[in-house]
Amino acid sequence: MAKRPRTRTFDIASYVGVHASRNEHYSPQLAHGDYTIAWICALPLELAASRAMLDELHLLLPNLDHDDNVYVLGRIYQHNVVMACLGQYGANNAAIVATNLKRSFPNIRATLMVGIGGGSPSQADLFLGDVIVGTRVMQYDMGKMIAGGLFQETADAKTPALLLNSAVSALRSKHGPDRSSSRMTSLIRSRLPNILRPSHPDHLFQASYEHHLLGALICIGYDLEKLQPRGVRFSDEPRIHYGVIASGNRVMKDGKARDEIAQRLSALCFEMEAAGMMDNLQCLPIRGICDYSDSQSEEE
Repeated sequence: MAKRPRTRTFDIASYVGVHASRNEHYSPQLAHGDYTIAWICALPLELAASRAMLDELHLLLPNLDHDDNVYVLGRIYQHNVVMACLGQYGANNAAIVATNLKRSFPNIRATLMVGIGGGSPSQADLFLGDVIVGTRVMQYDMGKMIAGGLFQETADAKTPALLLNSAVSALRSKHGPDRSSSRMTSLIRSRLPNILRPSHPDHLFQASYEHHLLGALICIGYDLEKLQPRGVRFSDEPRIHYGVIASGNRVMKDGKARDEIAQRLSALCFEMEAAGMMDNLQCLPIRGICDYSDSQSEEE
């Protein structure tokens, strides 16, 4: 996954524009109990993009005491949706945000955890921009040290609630075997016209290849002879994959470790928040692949 900053000093509300502007129409203010769907992001940029998916924006509601979350309120189709952004990264903070959201919006029936993740290309025909819908979440770094210095995982698989699993099953049957997302891509392009697919090559390197930096920041280039052979995808349309998401408290940037854990768990991607969310809300994690969880991951 992409490297994330260690401190969070930005103003989330200003970044995503949660306050009304002259060019936007807001519906009359609703009540906390009117919202039934939660949409949570880790990065402010993710929340800004998610905000554009709303069919209608709602006026903000006052936060309850001791709830420091920043919310975006609106409607998608017939559903009233509350969006929130994490103040810090990781499972622990995700759990805090989820707890406060659930307390402030008591009628939430389902939660989407939407953002980026690091892909595990050994488990599927993954390309950058593809989308992973998590049917199970495994916290791969929870366990204990046993004899011989070996690490034994103790975490159980966490699955979305029946309501969300049923919705995922319906979605899978609707998309069919090609798993394309052309309709959603068209919607995103219409609402975010300035968002373009990056022009740089989608390179996947061998898991054993380590990209070294000169000092701490300067890239000395890639060895293209270490590229991993794979099939060609002729369409730029992202594909949707369904399966296990591996969640941990550290960014995965090691190709060998990625493949070992992915093979053991059948994981399609790595991220840092879903495990902390699953115990507090009826959560469905959805991740867009931004890198391949190796040392070539972009630093921006």
